[in-house]
Amino acid sequence: MKTLGIGIIGAGFMGKTHTYNYINLPLFYDELPFRVKLVGICNRTLSKAERLKEEFGYEFATSNYLDLLEREDIDIIDICTPNNRHYEQIIHTLEAKKHIYADKPICITNQEADNIVNKVEGAGVVHQTAFHNRFYPAILKLKMLLNEGFLGKPVSFRAVYYHSSNINPKKYRGWRQSMVESGGGVLFDMGSHVIDLVYHLMGEYDRMCMQSVILYPKRPDKNGKMTKVDTEDHVLINAKMKNGAFGTIEASKIIAGSNDDLDLELYGTQGAVKFKLMNPSFLWIYDAREEDSPIGGNRGYKAVETLNKDPDSKSNFPGPRFNIGWLRGHIGSQYNFLKCVYENRQAVPSLKDSVYIQKIMNKLYLVNNKEDWVSV
Repeated sequence: MKTLGIGIIGAGFMGKTHTYNYINLPLFYDELPFRVKLVGICNRTLSKAERLKEEFGYEFATSNYLDLLEREDIDIIDICTPNNRHYEQIIHTLEAKKHIYADKPICITNQEADNIVNKVEGAGVVHQTAFHNRFYPAILKLKMLLNEGFLGKPVSFRAVYYHSSNINPKKYRGWRQSMVESGGGVLFDMGSHVIDLVYHLMGEYDRMCMQSVILYPKRPDKNGKMTKVDTEDHVLINAKMKNGAFGTIEASKIIAGSNDDLDLELYGTQGAVKFKLMNPSFLWIYDAREEDSPIGGNRGYKAVETLNKDPDSKSNFPGPRFNIGWLRGHIGSQYNFLKCVYENRQAVPSLKDSVYIQKIMNKLYLVNNKEDWVSV
């Protein structure tokens, strides 16, 4: 049986998340034709990498990611670092002929995006971006319905992704509040997920505009010194799609009462679909072709119980009738990538898909808080 050696760059929250999924993959997907081996873990602060090594069984820890690229027993590089480090790490990984699983956004500038596309061509590696929201069973079901023409002609949509993590003015200014370190604010961090999800379901964008707000212009740094914040906390995007549909996209970290609220609504001439990430076990569908009489007939929103019903999982672990959780989208995304590596075929969403999203976000910054629309 083929063994796929893993090297992760970044031992923070996402590094732990991806580690969890690699370890538990055989529980969710029976009879895997490959094994996953945790080989190397890298972090700038070596003690963090060493902690993951001891707790999860990596063979070695390092503070230099180039050490991962030199190992012949590492097939895959998983990039979980801050935004401004992605580009260099992706380019070096492509040069080392390692397969890439990269967190979003994959880079910052358009030049970096173009360089990645050029480097990917002919590299002979499988690559995927961690747009994990595509892989919840409810979203898989939604994509299937759209491919079958359930909505009829798409008319409009509404997509929001809400957190409340930046409401507190005493929250210290981290790298995500610095344009130099992050390249963008909530648009890059959360908006990228929603923009990708709409793209995945509704096709290519035509034109867009954006408004944004920075709630607190200054925040204390770790030492308590008030420091300028130059990345936005909330964005509102109007979008017109090439299929004729139009709608709004919001991403925010200043919505009181929210947790991880990703809500999606799609409307067409023959039906409608709704999804809520905080209730991910169900997909709500409305079929306008149903009889509406007598007294409403059978027409109305129906909750389809998608639960853990992953078509690629025989066991649907922990069971097809149990509630689904946030990690399920991530483990489905990583399974998709590993399966593509094993089968030597390109994964989706690829780095090229990420370049498309990246350039959209960079264009939105050009018209931010203006009356202009930008063509995509």
